[in-house]
Amino acid sequence: MSDRYRTLEIEDEDVAFVAVGAAGLLVLVIGIATGSRFLRLLGFASAAAGSGLLVRRKLAERNEMIDSAKDTIRSELDDLDPVARAQVLADIARSQL
Repeated sequence: MSDRYRTLEIEDEDVAFVAVGAAGLLVLVIGIATGSRFLRLLGFASAAAGSGLLVRRKLAERNEMIDSAKDTIRSELDDLDPVARAQVLADIARSQL
């Protein structure tokens, strides 16, 4: 996959979170089939917990990538003279409009 969609990949550390979410969904379905309110609540809570932990981890990875890119860009801009830096920043601003 490309770097742009790297956050959609499941890594080894994420398998536990996916397993908790999947088990929660299974318990939720069993609870619905049997009519057990306890199993439905337990399944929903497990599915929500697994999903929440996975999303939290992916957002942390995303923030690390953003911080790394910011540091790289800032160091590259610091190497330029003030006029060149202004030209680069102006070109970026124009391209964002």
